[in-house]
Amino acid sequence: MRIEIRTTPEEKQRWQAIAENKGVSLSELVRSVLGGQRLRKRRQPPKIDPDLLRELARIGNNLNQLARAANRRKPVPATSLLVRLIEIDRELSALRAAHERPADAD
Repeated sequence: MRIEIRTTPEEKQRWQAIAENKGVSLSELVRSVLGGQRLRKRRQPPKIDPDLLRELARIGNNLNQLARAANRRKPVPATSLLVRLIEIDRELSALRAAHERPADAD
């Protein structure tokens, strides 16, 4: 549903500046004020290193292949499965260590 209101250009500009400062749209600002809700500033999602995403996708593909084989009930020798899972665990640990933020960065 759409509701229109009349305002001066100055009021609209001021309201838009408030909304931008809060990180929300003008509609969200108006709804929160009229609804008596407190408006919280939106947090920007953290930037993610594209190399990290590619590496995680590669590891995820390996896990999918193992899961697919298990779901098809294909015989997968337990030792080779265990070896592959240990490799994946090591890769994830290395990635975590390489991309961990220092504790005082927050």
